[in-house]
Amino acid sequence: MTVRGPVRPAELGLCLPHEHLFSIFGEEPAERAEYDVPKLMGEVSRYVNSLRFLGCRAIADGTTAWFGRDASLLRRVSTATGVHVLTNTGYYGAANDRYVPRSAREESASQIAARWVSEYTGGIDGTGVKPGFMKLGVDAGPLSAIDEKLFEAACLAHHETGLLITVHTADAVEATGRQLELLKKHGIRADAWVWIHANNCKDEGALKSAAEAGAWLSFDGVAPENVERHLALVGMMKSMGRLKQVLLSHDGNSFRAGGRPMKPYSGLFTHFIPALREAKYSETEIRLMTVDNPARALTIGKRLL
Repeated sequence: MTVRGPVRPAELGLCLPHEHLFSIFGEEPAERAEYDVPKLMGEVSRYVNSLRFLGCRAIADGTTAWFGRDASLLRRVSTATGVHVLTNTGYYGAANDRYVPRSAREESASQIAARWVSEYTGGIDGTGVKPGFMKLGVDAGPLSAIDEKLFEAACLAHHETGLLITVHTADAVEATGRQLELLKKHGIRADAWVWIHANNCKDEGALKSAAEAGAWLSFDGVAPENVERHLALVGMMKSMGRLKQVLLSHDGNSFRAGGRPMKPYSGLFTHFIPALREAKYSETEIRLMTVDNPARALTIGKRLL
């Protein structure tokens, strides 16, 4: 489900599964972010067009509600560039829950899930744009009470929508184990869940355990300066026969509120894919990780035990 409507998985093309076209990260949470729209459209469209030239055909935008999500602007960018864009439903519970709205602290998991399901069925903020996945975030250490409630809400919403559950988890190994437990409790397969920022995890055993459970591992910090680290992670997955669970992206941000400099998201094309070829990965394997895997992950469907 893209911001311009549904497309067949085969039409998605090379997809960056975790980026931010714009956000208010670092700024105060806001139900409706206020952007300099002409400046945003100019800078983001120009950058996305440059990615299209490099071969990018789709971008999954991970900016959540209260974090700067604007479905109408995402649709404008997609229309202007011809690149498929997917947006999300959910709340970002990392950053010490700064971007979790007060209502979510007071509501039950079922009430929160109903709001996310409503966005899937009726569209976001009256735009008609529907989310293509769910996005959450958790802090380091064990799952906090609010983060566990939000994850429970995502499980309930998955049963209703079939949307993929992507969670900023990074090096929070304890939180990873609990999320996998909750998926099982709710009768949901591990391949309904993406470990966002798995590249930041220092515990190789935890990565392997999640991969063996069937989860998606998102190595989404690709940058020119860390090519070797990402090659090692992909190599680990290949040695396990788990390349079909690898997602590659940058966690970039082409327009950041507050005047913060952009975080580019082109290194996959300029540095990492060439490095994969140098390391003797086949074109079939490269396509698997950059085209086939994102399409399968983002295809809507209930993944139940």
